[in-house]
Amino acid sequence: MRETITSVANAKIKYFRSLKLKENRYKEGKLLAEGGNIVRDLPEEVIVESVIVAQDKLEQFSDVLAKYDGTRTKIYEVSEKCMQQISDTTTPSGIVAVVAMPLAKRVIKEDVAVLDGISDPGNFGTIVRTCVACGISQILAVGCTDWTAGKVVRGSMGGVFSVNIVTETSKEEIGKLLAGHNVYALDMGGENIYGANIDKDRPFALVAGNEAHGVSPYFRERATKVLALPMKEGMESLNAAVAMSIALYTLVYQK
Repeated sequence: MRETITSVANAKIKYFRSLKLKENRYKEGKLLAEGGNIVRDLPEEVIVESVIVAQDKLEQFSDVLAKYDGTRTKIYEVSEKCMQQISDTTTPSGIVAVVAMPLAKRVIKEDVAVLDGISDPGNFGTIVRTCVACGISQILAVGCTDWTAGKVVRGSMGGVFSVNIVTETSKEEIGKLLAGHNVYALDMGGENIYGANIDKDRPFALVAGNEAHGVSPYFRERATKVLALPMKEGMESLNAAVAMSIALYTLVYQK
């Protein structure tokens, strides 16, 4: 079903715009996925409630719209002003999907990327994108920025819909989730990751810490090993997402 909306005062536009706020996303159980490639590549299991497309982008995204024509997904053709209200970017791409928030499976038995206080949405999104690329399907986020935010969804290139993201703050529950894992914490003072003896028989939990403060004492104390990426003198650290990405690929390759 298609509907045309040109007024920013329309109740539907107000609803879509409200999903830019975290509290409303969790209240409604919905989030926004913005961008042609992201909407085009949404996994089949993702429940797409609505697709909103700018009227001047109908031809550009005709293939995406054809996918949802005749389904339960509602298609809204909106004016440029309406799209600007909905979009979370300065220059809207012209297409946004409203999707049901994936439900986390609170069991982690495989290798897992642990985000310990990652506060930058771009870093969170990049790490998710790397996880998808190298076959890591489990992410444990502890005290991080909200993964349902538009910047994270875009930064992950929609990867948030292809992984199991568990958010947790209880130390007791974290311990249960990571039981049976080798915990490897990333820190500049750690052992060179390229010479470290990595256990290939047990799943790993690779921990990347907060951008400013690094890995928290909780994970330092419980780390099986503290690992570091070797760097030339004069460079103190790497961006959290870059370091995590390199380390993930290194561990996956070693296993």
